[in-house]
Amino acid sequence: MATLMPSRIAEITQAPLDAKSIMVALQPWRKRLSLRYVLNWFTRGIVAGLLLACLVLLLSRLVPWAAALDWALGCGVACLVLTLGIALWTRPSLAGSSRIVDTHLSLHDRMGTAWELRDQSSVLARLQRQDALQQLAQYTPARAISLRIPRPTLILSGLMILVLALLIVLPNPMNDIVKQQAAFQAKIASQVKAIDKIRQQLTQQPNTTPAQQQQINQILQDLQAKLQQTQNPSQAQQAIADAQAKLDQLHNPQAANRSQGHAAASASLQNSQNASLNALGQALANNDSKALAKALQNLASQVSQMTPQQRSALAQQIEQAANQASQNPDLSSALHQLAKSVASGNSSDIADAASTLASAASQDAASQANDTTISQASQSLQDLANSLAASTDGTNNNGQGQNQGQGQGQGQGQGQGQNQGQGQGQGQGQGQGQGQGQGQGQGQGGQGTGGTGGSNGAGNQQGKTEQVTIPGQIGQGSSTQTNDNNNGIVIPGNSVPYSQVIEQYNQMAHDAIDNSNVSPDMKDLVHNYFDTLEGQ
Repeated sequence: MATLMPSRIAEITQAPLDAKSIMVALQPWRKRLSLRYVLNWFTRGIVAGLLLACLVLLLSRLVPWAAALDWALGCGVACLVLTLGIALWTRPSLAGSSRIVDTHLSLHDRMGTAWELRDQSSVLARLQRQDALQQLAQYTPARAISLRIPRPTLILSGLMILVLALLIVLPNPMNDIVKQQAAFQAKIASQVKAIDKIRQQLTQQPNTTPAQQQQINQILQDLQAKLQQTQNPSQAQQAIADAQAKLDQLHNPQAANRSQGHAAASASLQNSQNASLNALGQALANNDSKALAKALQNLASQVSQMTPQQRSALAQQIEQAANQASQNPDLSSALHQLAKSVASGNSSDIADAASTLASAASQDAASQANDTTISQASQSLQDLANSLAASTDGTNNNGQGQNQGQGQGQGQGQGQGQNQGQGQGQGQGQGQGQGQGQGQGQGQGGQGTGGTGGSNGAGNQQGKTEQVTIPGQIGQGSSTQTNDNNNGIVIPGNSVPYSQVIEQYNQMAHDAIDNSNVSPDMKDLVHNYFDTLEGQ
């Protein structure tokens, strides 16, 4: 026995059981373990991605979400890529593989110890490595480590795939809302482009002052910003209405009176038999500064050749035109000065009066140009609002109704009228006299597929009144049109609460009369009337 021991030790020490042999033995096991590790994380990524995709699609059935399907697909792919990255980054190393092999094959830490002692060359270390390798050689990675996916994972994945398929195939009730929102956003984009076009047109107005253009441009820019932030047609309509109100505030309160005085003076001068005064009236009517200067020059030349009686008659005609221009103080004062200078025949006074008249006419022309520019901008916004309302009604219902009413009254008394229309209807009522009178209504109702809204009104008035037109409101519901207390067409529809339309009627009526020449008594009458309607 003693003679055999040294040879056995020598055989062990000569065997190539170094660190390389351990690494070569563990390499196939590491590949198999890494493959199983990646496969496990891959299946987890699939389950997580399917679950997240289902949650996204379920959420899209509760709230409008246009890109829900894209998000669901993106979330699924992102989960899969993320889990694959985690698996590749954290796959087992050789040291980790040795510990896993020990646990999986019940080698009692043989491979872990061999890995730890791989660099030692003692006899004991070589004997331990030899024993570990002999035990490991009894197994193969393909048989010892299975790559099968657990059945619960397969069942869960199948259920997730089925649920996802149902969520994709079954109709989503929110898709109609998404389509409406997409159509609305497209309409808003076209409205913003239209406002850009309006702004460009305003910059080309030659008679508008830079300050006025800056104010209008700022209002339109603010409107564009608000429109891009709106979420529904009501907000868009309100934004346009606010912009129109701001534009209306830019109007000169006296512009209408000055324009009427200007027109009255020009008409009076055009009725004159004198050629110079007639030309002067035409120049004022056309706001032609060159023609006005020429007409004043001809008038001055003509006055120098007139007798006092002729100058007096000519001055009377100019004085009459000045009286007609009483609503335009500057123009009236300039015409009074011209009449006085013509009567005196002083050429210097006539030149001064002509200069004053030309200046007043120039101010009127600039005021009218500014007022016209503001009105054009406001009308353009109204056209945009009408276009938006028409497109919105078209997406919600194929049928729509409109109802408009107009009333006139003169004299002293009390009048009450009611007008309700179906489809598209228009009614007019007129009462005249003293005491108490009942208005008469005339109208013709159209027919629409959808329901329509109605309007009714009652009012008391005294004294002299002026015509006030209040636009109707588009709505839904059933309505009746009456003519001399006779019922007209009655078609059932979907009812709409009274409070939903009366507030907008009230605002539209206030906007219509606050910037007009309606007398204060009539304004109070309309305000009280709508206040009464709101209290019903």
